[in-house]
Amino acid sequence: MVDIRQAGPGRVDQVARVMGRAFVTEPMMTWPLGGQSEDLEERCVRAYALYLGPLLEQGLVWETADGRGALVFVSPDGTDVWDDALAHVDDSTTHDVTDDGGRRHERFWEWVASKIPPEPVWHLDSVAVEPGWQGRGIGSALIEFGLELTRESNAAVILETGTARNVPLYKRFGFRVVEEADSPEGGPHVWFMRREPW
Repeated sequence: MVDIRQAGPGRVDQVARVMGRAFVTEPMMTWPLGGQSEDLEERCVRAYALYLGPLLEQGLVWETADGRGALVFVSPDGTDVWDDALAHVDDSTTHDVTDDGGRRHERFWEWVASKIPPEPVWHLDSVAVEPGWQGRGIGSALIEFGLELTRESNAAVILETGTARNVPLYKRFGFRVVEEADSPEGGPHVWFMRREPW
């Protein structure tokens, strides 16, 4: 059994480290930052640290008790907080973590945002597990935990992934692909997935 708890504001650095290390091979993270380089993992960690603060303060982040896994899961009521957190990560703050001053980052995430349905939805934004602990059920436990939060809701759950091997994993949890597309300017191929309410 994986013990999962809400992560508090004092956990920014720890959660950012888990997220950054886990997503250093995720095209949706690496392409907007500027591809492969020696400092890519460090830039991924710094990018997560930029936007996790407001999300942690508003209770939108959970982690395993041992700190090896984390989940960013946004409720329909949390979308304003989510939007504010993303607005906080603008060109001036992404300049140091991208290789083009944040231009590719901004365009890519604007494109992703354009695919979000207009109705209220839950958003499974990120599920991350320390690389050495992946494949041991931690990620699945985090997904199950997040889906349980939606049990009494009439809203669907959405997610995006740029990693093909994640698609069958999410399908096991009742998600289906509603769209897949290549992002603009040679960016990654992205699967947009949805799970209907319980």
